[in-house]
Amino acid sequence: MSAELAIVESEPQPLAVIEEEAALLGALMYEPMLIDPIADRVAPADFFEPLHARIFTAILSLHGEGRTANAITLKPYFDSDAAMKDVGGVGYLAQLGGTYGVMGVVGARDFANQIADHAKRRRLIDGMLEVIADARSVEVPVAKLVDAADSALTQALSRANAVATVSLAQSFDTTLKAIEDEAAGLGPQGIHIDGLKDFNELTGDLRRGELMYLGGRPSMGKTALAVELALGAAKAGNGVSVISLEMRAAELTTRAMTTLVYDHGSSCPTFENVRRGRLAERDKDLLKLARRQIAEWPLLITDPPSLSIGRLAMEIRRHRRRLIAAGQTLDLVIVDYLGLIKGSDPRAKRYEEVGEISRTLKAVAKECDVAMIVLAQLNRECERRDDKRPMLSDLRDAGDIEQDADHVMFVYRDEYYLERSEPDVHDKKRAEWDIAIGHARDKIELIAAKVRNGRVGKRTCHFYGKHQAVRASDYLSGR
Repeated sequence: MSAELAIVESEPQPLAVIEEEAALLGALMYEPMLIDPIADRVAPADFFEPLHARIFTAILSLHGEGRTANAITLKPYFDSDAAMKDVGGVGYLAQLGGTYGVMGVVGARDFANQIADHAKRRRLIDGMLEVIADARSVEVPVAKLVDAADSALTQALSRANAVATVSLAQSFDTTLKAIEDEAAGLGPQGIHIDGLKDFNELTGDLRRGELMYLGGRPSMGKTALAVELALGAAKAGNGVSVISLEMRAAELTTRAMTTLVYDHGSSCPTFENVRRGRLAERDKDLLKLARRQIAEWPLLITDPPSLSIGRLAMEIRRHRRRLIAAGQTLDLVIVDYLGLIKGSDPRAKRYEEVGEISRTLKAVAKECDVAMIVLAQLNRECERRDDKRPMLSDLRDAGDIEQDADHVMFVYRDEYYLERSEPDVHDKKRAEWDIAIGHARDKIELIAAKVRNGRVGKRTCHFYGKHQAVRASDYLSGR
């Protein structure tokens, strides 16, 4: 190391890897073929020494122009750079490309990983120090401090992630093998929902990394379907996390109890009876049987009173760690619902906040390798139409949501609207209404309005509202 650089490094440098930075820069100058893979691992902001960050940026710029980065070609970038003059000017660049370059080629990827790791740690320290400083002020609410800490953790972990770049031929081979392995039952499968074949067929089985919005107006059955999806996925062996901002865990569990014991044509407790504890001995026996059935299902429920998008990401990672510790995986995350998630900037307009939330949800789904279903309320536009079936434009702040989503599914119950427009028994439209309500009774439509890798479609399933039970379209066949 040069005497000049030793002077620069003589000050205390928290989590600084100055030598490794110099060696990596030298390696990039010595062997240009390393630049692309290293650029996927490290960003200029990851360098502790600002001069090294500027050198790295200049190397990337030259490489992008198809030129070789060396002491001569880099010199014009630093003619007026005071920090470069302090360490020897072009002589330092020559030293990087010479001595450091030879030493750095072999360990370049390790140096890059170490630089990126230290950068994340510095960001984490900086974020936490800000939180500590705010914590000393009693004027800052504790909830805000928690959100700030979660945000610092999320930013430290997610920034400058490595980007895998492969050739089409490599991707062809790995993709074909994955398809063949899945078909043979050897590789990762889609998220199969036991008991709801209509959902599976509409979505083609959700894939890990995919984001779905499940939308509907109030009382359409969104939560009932979400509970059914969670139970069906867990029954099929998938690890499931339900994060509910809308309902308490106890209420969701009560709905789960009711649908687990429901059997059409049999005497089963209603949701209201279970909630109020009005249970006959047979009802208690059914619930005990259901409890034994779900004993080993990998399903977690959390009901935080409020949640920022940064803290949501941390909650998902926490659930993933808990399932891994139990020898399981986290495959599906269900969030209820979008409108109650807070963005990181309280001053942002709502459409900006929704955009940030939607992008982060998609990024977290990919990073954590989980399928994600997020419940969403619809605006009132569908209420003003004769045909009240929802459309993509009915999603609040639909632009960002629709763009980020791999799937958008709506739930719709014509029965709900017909019951509220019942004509008098002497009305001439009564007979027509009787026919319509007969067709709509106990029915729920699943409308796939967007399917990233498939076709849109619709299925009509069974919905037994008193029992909060959703059943497949062929549920009554053979009964």
